[in-house]
Amino acid sequence: MKQKNRLGALALAIVLCAAPLIGCGAAQSDAAGAASSSGSDKTEENAAAAAEPVRINLWSYGSDNVRIAWEAILEGFHAKNADIEAELQFLPSGTGGQTLPEKFIAAVKSGKENIEFDVIEMSDNDLVQITGEVGYEALRPLSEKDIPAMAAIPEQSQLSQGRATVFRGNTVLLAYNSETVAQPPRTYDELIQWIKDHPGRFAYNDPLTGGAGLAFLITSIYNPLPEEALNSSDEKWKAEWEQGMDLLKEIHPYLYKASGHVQYPAKNQGTLDLLAAGSIDIAPAWADMALDQLARGQLPKNIKIAQITPPLTGGMISLGIPAASDDSKFEAACRLIDYIDSPEGQEILVKSQKIIPIIDSASLSAEANELLNGFKSDTYRVYSIGKLNTELQERWQREIAILN
Repeated sequence: MKQKNRLGALALAIVLCAAPLIGCGAAQSDAAGAASSSGSDKTEENAAAAAEPVRINLWSYGSDNVRIAWEAILEGFHAKNADIEAELQFLPSGTGGQTLPEKFIAAVKSGKENIEFDVIEMSDNDLVQITGEVGYEALRPLSEKDIPAMAAIPEQSQLSQGRATVFRGNTVLLAYNSETVAQPPRTYDELIQWIKDHPGRFAYNDPLTGGAGLAFLITSIYNPLPEEALNSSDEKWKAEWEQGMDLLKEIHPYLYKASGHVQYPAKNQGTLDLLAAGSIDIAPAWADMALDQLARGQLPKNIKIAQITPPLTGGMISLGIPAASDDSKFEAACRLIDYIDSPEGQEILVKSQKIIPIIDSASLSAEANELLNGFKSDTYRVYSIGKLNTELQERWQREIAILN
């Protein structure tokens, strides 16, 4: 009997001792299950985050043909880079408001981090304005390590100081009606004489609404000045503008008229429309716009193009990555620029916009080279006068536009 009681007590003790262990084991099992579930959720979250494309903003400006070219570039880029979503932020020219450099400068001066500018398009003149206002440190240094395609670019803008890379060239030239102009002017002086000899048959667009008219203004003002002035933002050159302004006033009465008044067409397209309609015979035009519209049949076949000596201004156009952009987007921004500067990207730009490529044209197809019509990257005249650019346009508005 005593033996039986001892065995019962022992069994009870074993059960009591085992009970906490069973409970602990169950708790541990539940905790492990919860941890496993949590870990699984986090893995799914990380996978979802990894699947989300990196979103970057590409900022540009200009005429509609520029927008169309960028859309073609982004379509090609997205086809090969599904992990990046590049969105075009485009400012049409001639609409008033802040210019792209002014918007960017304001964003930098705000002191905010991770600004919405991930890649920005800049002319040499824009570079002078931006770096003059907020310094070169507002742009990230770029190298072939970041953007391998830079190795195939023979010449970079001297103004970039390694903070931007060129992606296209462009120039303004003369577009003319070959049925009425057998031999177009070959020099600026010949052009001025032709304008006087053919009243009403020449027009240039309002310089505030498009770069073709601005190139005619810049060329007219700076031709009499030393060559160094064309690449200087020094205020001293403003005192030398008088001769060019007087010449523009002199030719004013000989320009295209409507309803008895001289007209300065709105935007670059305005003068091309007059040329296509036969209302004028010669006008300054961007090479890319004229070549593109000739290829599309938007300009009649009798419209030809020619350059004068010294050339109307043009230059290199670059891309930069702001220093205040999100660090996590730097690689994506570099990959976009690398694609744009690659033979595939340059081919798209030539076919869609007729840009002057910045790589050896031998890297492009025969079709692309035919579209270029012989224009190469050494056929433009660079200018970079910084804020003087805006001041000159304002002076034209005060002194020339009001002559009507």
